[in-house]
Amino acid sequence: MNVLNRLLSRWPVVAAALVAAGIVHICTVFAMPYLFRSDAVARLQRTLPLNAFVILPQARPRAQVLPYQMPDARYAICRYDLSEGPLVVRALLAEPGWTLTGYGPGGESFYSLPAPEQRRINLNLLVLPGGERFLGPMHDARSLDQDVSQVTSPNRTGLIVIQAPLKGRTYIAEIEQALAQASCRKLSY
Repeated sequence: MNVLNRLLSRWPVVAAALVAAGIVHICTVFAMPYLFRSDAVARLQRTLPLNAFVILPQARPRAQVLPYQMPDARYAICRYDLSEGPLVVRALLAEPGWTLTGYGPGGESFYSLPAPEQRRINLNLLVLPGGERFLGPMHDARSLDQDVSQVTSPNRTGLIVIQAPLKGRTYIAEIEQALAQASCRKLSY
């Protein structure tokens, strides 16, 4: 009874301690994703070269590069950094089902283009840093093609991902050849 009387006499201190513990817990839960990033984008940013497409190996059980990587698709991924200028991306979207998507460092997509029905797309993109319009020399960008599209990235770093669905084993070499032709490089002035 003596302990209970002491607790009841100090109830404001006990209530304040419980509220403080709750606030610390909530702040810790919300801070964890920012302090300990172990998502796919962070993993790829540590391992991929800068400004070059890399074709990921086909997903197999317990041998996936990405979590939830689909075994019926092939991926080419470019890690980019726009701090030294715009990026030029060339890619072929060979068939319906192929997509090119730009992702920011948090995994949010900022651009996506699917291949249309019955048409191949030779895609030429000029990826610009957010909030800026490219005012530099355009000779390199214009030499790509007349159909250069400008895309603004909200972040200076991120990933460009080409996803190509597999139609069957006999088409793997053809798909890998098309993915290998993709390029991702800094715009040279």
